Amino acid sequence: MNPDALTAIGLLSDFKPDDLDALAECATVIHYRKGDDVITEGQPNGALFVVQSGLLHVRRKVQASHTLLGRLEPGSFFGEISVFHPGPTTATIHAMTDGVVLRMEAQNLRAFIDRRPAAGASLLRRILEEMAARLRAADERMTEAIVWGGLLRA
Repeated sequence: MNPDALTAIGLLSDFKPDDLDALAECATVIHYRKGDDVITEGQPNGALFVVQSGLLHVRRKVQASHTLLGRLEPGSFFGEISVFHPGPTTATIHAMTDGVVLRMEAQNLRAFIDRRPAAGASLLRRILEEMAARLRAADERMTEAIVWGGLLRA
């Protein structure tokens, strides 16, 4: 993979060229087509994915249908929960357009962090900031559902 392609990804914007080279060695380029499921809810995953191009929808199965939880555009990432806490994936990532994601297996990511601690710390900080923002948004949605769903009693 060409490390120059990584410079446009916000998650990696402050990486030095040699850090990008090292990270590129850890990543696999995956091309997907419109209509593909990049990962499927409930399946095992041990990788972080970074969207290089295309549009993806985050979906979760609720009863018999899929509920849209979010959109992922270039620079977005997913799969971080399974990297930090192995287990089944919590959502399906569905391709709305053709595109490309970078897949970084957890063990390769850990090796990168060990070899390049400053870059690894920057990457982890940005992942944690985004995870905190996602958790805050989920808390807001849950609170609204409780209030508007009639579960909150005065």
